[in-house]
Amino acid sequence: MIDAPQQFADQLWHGEVDVSDGIVPILMAGEGPPLILLHGWTLDWRMWLPQVDELGRDFLLVIPDRRGFGRSTAPPDLTKEAEDVERIADFLGFERYSLLGLSQGAAVALDCAHRNGWRIGSLVVSGAPIPSLVQRDEVIDLDRYEALARAGNMDTMRADWSRHELMSHENPATSALVDRILADYQGRDLLAPSSLRGVPRDALAHLPMPLLAMTGARDSQWRRECAQALADISPRGSYALVESAGHLANLDNPESFNRTVMDFLLRCDAATRRA
Repeated sequence: MIDAPQQFADQLWHGEVDVSDGIVPILMAGEGPPLILLHGWTLDWRMWLPQVDELGRDFLLVIPDRRGFGRSTAPPDLTKEAEDVERIADFLGFERYSLLGLSQGAAVALDCAHRNGWRIGSLVVSGAPIPSLVQRDEVIDLDRYEALARAGNMDTMRADWSRHELMSHENPATSALVDRILADYQGRDLLAPSSLRGVPRDALAHLPMPLLAMTGARDSQWRRECAQALADISPRGSYALVESAGHLANLDNPESFNRTVMDFLLRCDAATRRA
């Protein structure tokens, strides 16, 4: 796993989970009820570093490099990632856990909730793509990126993707971190493409757990509409907008993002204790 910055060295410890066709490395921090965090496309576990201090005060954070990313040796396959999360939970002995995902990680988190919802005590998704609720009008030229990856031209691919509105990051405190993570993206998933079917509308309307659908105020209009639609249709859904933040809301405005997530998770934890 890519090493943590020195200032986090004493807060994090490493693990590895065998997911049958490879290894998914995990970082862990904090203590308390378990919270698994799933990073977005072209990123890795390091995107959650701005959450370690705050969320780690009340929760045991488990942060994997998803298959196909970072130092995971498991081959990319979005259809297997819900099973990977289950294997991580089983490996660590979690009967139940909370789940937080951003962007593509949010899509995986929703797939987990659909397939294994009985184990998820609370769910947070930020910038989730949900075409089953809102017709997609957002363009990501994956065919071009795949062609560049197959030609071995990852520098061009990364440079092009860095200019997409979903990768906009204007926070000087985290901008360099985003650039370092993207520079390490190898494009393995572009060479072995896979896709999620997405959770059907009817299934989203019957998710049993408390759910927070959030997005940055400067995220794409489609992602904002998806978050609002998910909050509206989920039986226990709520919606939050992170001001002064784009798609990478946890990096653009960590203070507001962390406070919003923490307040939601603590309310859910307190309700569970009273039940």
